[in-house]
Amino acid sequence: PLCKRGWREDKGEAPRMETLAAAMIAACGWADGDDDLLPLYDPCCGSGTVAIEAAQIACNIAPGSRRHFAFEKYLPFQVHVWSAIKTEAAAAELVRLPGQKPLIFGSDVSHRMVDFAQRNAERAGVADVVEFRGGDALQRMPPSEVPGVMLLNPPYGERIEVGGVAGEGAGGRFGQREQAHTEDGGEFFSQLAAHWKKNYSGWSGWILTPDLKLPGKMRLKESRRVPMWNGPIECRLFKFDMVTGRLKTPAGPGAAPAADKG
Repeated sequence: PLCKRGWREDKGEAPRMETLAAAMIAACGWADGDDDLLPLYDPCCGSGTVAIEAAQIACNIAPGSRRHFAFEKYLPFQVHVWSAIKTEAAAAELVRLPGQKPLIFGSDVSHRMVDFAQRNAERAGVADVVEFRGGDALQRMPPSEVPGVMLLNPPYGERIEVGGVAGEGAGGRFGQREQAHTEDGGEFFSQLAAHWKKNYSGWSGWILTPDLKLPGKMRLKESRRVPMWNGPIECRLFKFDMVTGRLKTPAGPGAAPAADKG
């Protein structure tokens, strides 16, 4: 398929399409304007699709330039013409050194997925541009001192079970953590919102989800919502602006804290 980039040989149980990742990046406006790009961070990176796609965009690497296409086997395909096109595309690529802007990060609770992401980044030609680390999205601190953009498509529904702190807690209370959290996700997202509120002041968080009630579960007011489709699944890309604030005192015993603004 034309949507394949040619670098994702290692992938998890529910990988997102590269074209969907590109649409998310375009919708959030991260690559708009000048070359002074903000840090970009995917705290649920999986096999690295969003971070790698962003890195290729930042390096002006043409989509699919590192793969072969079926049309190359058919007449009247002209090798010299295609080679000239690829050479022109390669000449337009930007070389970015480690530590040079933009700063692109990804992390995942599964260290196996982090290994996959690193290998995929090497095949995509952006291993020096993106940094992957292991870690729980509910615990990892900002990867950059400069506030930037968080862009994520966390596990939901039948896609995959939730790991990390939220998953461990569900296992003790409900036995089947995938049933407890991935169908509703309320506890995970409320904890994520509290973590962002406390530690990610100045950042913007963009979440792709099929759950139209997500802002209520996070107790945050979205500043934008962009309709998108993840295959046959209708989704929304919600934007949340993180501002300095405090958490309200819970309304009653056992109630989760709610943010007062943001």
